[in-house]
Amino acid sequence: MKTFQRIKFKAIGITAIMLLFVIAGCRKELDYTPEVFVSAQSLYKDQAGAIAGVTGIYQQLQTLKKSDYQLIGVIGTDEARCAYQAQGYGSYWAGVVGIDVYDLTFNSQNADISGFWSVCYKGIANANAAVLNIPQIKNFGDASLQNRLVGEARFLRAVYYFYLVQLFGDVPMPLENTAFDNGVPRTPQATVYNQIISDLKFASTNCWAKNQLGASAAGRANMEAAKALLGKVYLTLHDYQNAKTTFEELINGNKLTLLANYADLFDGQHENNTESLFEIQYSTDNNNNTQGLQNLYGSYAGPPVPFQQFNQHTPGYGGTVITSTAFYADTVFAKPYSWAYQYDARYKASISHDRYDSNGNTMSWWADPGLPTVKKYDISSSDIDVYHSGKNLYYLRAADVFLMYAETLNELGQTQAALVPLNKIRERAFGNSSVNYALTDQVSMREIILDERTRELGAEGWRWFDLKRTGTLISRVKRYDDPKRDFMKKNNSSTDPHPTQEISSKNLLYPIPLSELQNNAALGLKAQNPGY
Repeated sequence: MKTFQRIKFKAIGITAIMLLFVIAGCRKELDYTPEVFVSAQSLYKDQAGAIAGVTGIYQQLQTLKKSDYQLIGVIGTDEARCAYQAQGYGSYWAGVVGIDVYDLTFNSQNADISGFWSVCYKGIANANAAVLNIPQIKNFGDASLQNRLVGEARFLRAVYYFYLVQLFGDVPMPLENTAFDNGVPRTPQATVYNQIISDLKFASTNCWAKNQLGASAAGRANMEAAKALLGKVYLTLHDYQNAKTTFEELINGNKLTLLANYADLFDGQHENNTESLFEIQYSTDNNNNTQGLQNLYGSYAGPPVPFQQFNQHTPGYGGTVITSTAFYADTVFAKPYSWAYQYDARYKASISHDRYDSNGNTMSWWADPGLPTVKKYDISSSDIDVYHSGKNLYYLRAADVFLMYAETLNELGQTQAALVPLNKIRERAFGNSSVNYALTDQVSMREIILDERTRELGAEGWRWFDLKRTGTLISRVKRYDDPKRDFMKKNNSSTDPHPTQEISSKNLLYPIPLSELQNNAALGLKAQNPGY
């Protein structure tokens, strides 16, 4: 087992969360480094304090993506799974495996689930303080900046609540004026979604456009990101007409574009690019601002290129925690043509298919370290090592919007029109229109778009939510994320070390953390989601 570095958070009820704010400077991009901790009253007294306070809210999103919390949304899907070796790395990592196979460790005391919950609510608490206090600052130097900062805070609050409501259903919804004396009860999902929509509408009106922000403010929430997330929320709610209106306004009004070369998205040299709508900033200037995803997605079996140097400072090396499913590594890229993967630029940029021993022979016989892994998070020459990468991570990019727009049009019965944004993605991947999709029926198009989303956005954090939205989570996980069944069949054996896949309908919602049920006076154990 390799050394895994993660940020630990004590799971506490939202009634006990303290508001922590950061004073941040500027290095490579937006810097989240906490340097000074002060009270809200002391911080939000002038323009400089408001900028610093809002900057601090981004830190929780950075935490959600820098290590194993990032796996929520990726594993337990048809895209990626845990290597069976991870079960033996200790109880914490056994819980991570549980998120993949939905076993007994997928419970209210799962450390990753509890930590994810706590970090989201810490971000919400900080956002609430900004929303409450910034409008009260008198003699603000720039009124448009004052509104922009509130817009950024409300965008981030929407991000955190969007995660929570999709994962947990009804959730406590403290806002800037919520009293905590008697705890905070669970709020119905419909009300939470209404708040998310309200926040994103405000953000889309008050956040500045990307070209207004400029390079010095790269990494801050912007108008395009707010509209993209608003459209995603409408799509999640199956409100296709509002989704269509939102996406069309964004695509046509803001002239969304794709990078010409897909691989450039992940080489660490094209950060905050024209395709990126919102990305989470990391930097090697300070180890607290780095991410360590290659250590999770890489393998210790051998290099992905024959005779390549192989250690913690080289691409592909890692702890063999996550491996891609056979569906993501092979099947989906061979659809609809078995030869298509050879010409799809996304394949080579996304997947390290083979591992090689010292003689240059492939190691596919070694399950799971020798199997295909996700390549997107491989370090570049400017990174420190697999535990400390300064590569930014995408939250929203234009390709996602085009595919969501295609899905929206198809659900509205406009299947032919859906081909335009869908094939825009295909043409970038193949360099021409030779493998564009032709008109088909609505049902077939649903699967085509869902498959295209994993080719384009694989392991970027949206798959669990995509599958839940489309009603395919359980069926796809059972079909493509059950390695125990598959290896037993392949080896004609009655035993296999992989854990059993146990997903069921109760897993459409995550369990509310036990610490929240115990510490929030408005809840109690009976407030748990069904089946846990």
